Amino acid sequence: MKSPKSIRAMIAFSMVIALASLSSASFAQQGKQNFTLINKSGQAIQELYVSKASADDWEEDILGKDTLPNGESLEITFSPKERAAKWDVRIIDDKGKEHKYFNLNLLEISEITVRNNGDGTWHWNWK
Repeated sequence: MKSPKSIRAMIAFSMVIALASLSSASFAQQGKQNFTLINKSGQAIQELYVSKASADDWEEDILGKDTLPNGESLEITFSPKERAAKWDVRIIDDKGKEHKYFNLNLLEISEITVRNNGDGTWHWNWK
C-alpha cells in the first residue's frame, strides 16, 4: 500500500501535468488571426476588407454601414477553425482613397496601426 505522502506527491504531479496541458492548449489558441486595427490616419475608415492572400477577390466589407473614426480601434476576429496565416487588408478612407497591404502573417500580428504620411499615402505598422 502506498503511503499518504506518495499519494499526495502523485496528486500534485498530476495537477502539474494537467495545468501544463491547459496552458499549452491556451498557447495554441493564441495563434489565431485575431487582431486589432487602430486608426490614427486623421480620417475615418469607410470600408474595411480582410481576405486570404490566396483569394482572387476581396471578402465583404467588415464595417458594413459603420465607419471607424480616427482615433478609434476595432477588434477583428476569425473563426477558430481558420488556418490560413497570410492575409491581405484593404481600407477605403472617407475621401474614397484605397489603401492596401498584402501578405500579412496574422498568426504573428496582434495589432495593426494605420497613419497618414501627409502625402495621401498611409504608413502601416504592426506588432
